[in-house]
Amino acid sequence: MSIYYIDNNILPKNESELNIEVNDTSLNGENENSLECKNKLNLNDFNQLFFSEYNIEYISEYFLATKNDLHVVTHSYKTNTCFEKAKVLGSCDPLNIIKVFYFECPENDSLYAVVIPETGCFIDKVKLQDILDIPENACIKKANVLPKNMSYGTCSPFILDEDVKGNGGKVEKIIFDTETLVSKKNDSVLDDFSFGLDHRMSVQMNYYNCFKMLKKRYPGVIVDEEILNLSFKEKFIRNKGKIKIAYEFKTLNYRTAQFINGIHGYGDVSIVNDYMDELDLPEVLTIPK
Repeated sequence: MSIYYIDNNILPKNESELNIEVNDTSLNGENENSLECKNKLNLNDFNQLFFSEYNIEYISEYFLATKNDLHVVTHSYKTNTCFEKAKVLGSCDPLNIIKVFYFECPENDSLYAVVIPETGCFIDKVKLQDILDIPENACIKKANVLPKNMSYGTCSPFILDEDVKGNGGKVEKIIFDTETLVSKKNDSVLDDFSFGLDHRMSVQMNYYNCFKMLKKRYPGVIVDEEILNLSFKEKFIRNKGKIKIAYEFKTLNYRTAQFINGIHGYGDVSIVNDYMDELDLPEVLTIPK
């Protein structure tokens, strides 16, 4: 894995130096397992390599101005899911991999996005429809059309002005989870977001800082709501003085996912409502430490 930082004290690179397909030892396979390949680029070179192609330079410009941490990582393996990404990034916790689901409402020709960490559970679409307050007798479903410069497996919240419903696009709301924002606000850990169309790259920033950046740029589109509520079934069994409690989680909030990860370590967790076509649970929930 290679890491790229912004440093405006670095002199501009020439064209051959910016050919990362040749020079990046993670992408060219020479040193794909190394975590020591760190690169510093000035803002213009950084944007040229990663963001300018997709017209999302506003990301790097905001983080440079606010002095919040931001970097791009590259890896040789293409990833399509949060679990694949966590594995290829080595010690990365799935809770720091951010997934973005786009839903469409055919009745009003709108797109809605949900931006949440990978907790291992899925989104309650009934609850989401209530939050979105969509037209009566309307419904939402997995989007067949995505905003510009996105593909399934690399969906992101990094939209363009032209994607916004009021500007002729389809995106009406992008929702971040309120509880996760509260927890992440004082968390120094960076979260991993997909961007663009290359499945071998991602941008890392704090979830809360990402929300603040997008809220400033698209105040009418970016909102926060309690998306990840806690809903489960509990089965209590007492046999000869021994107590067994089994849980089935319908939805799992960020705080409980942290508890399972950090304290319980592992458990038998089953998904009741499979609303999205995702993979199995993350290893942190199923493999003993």
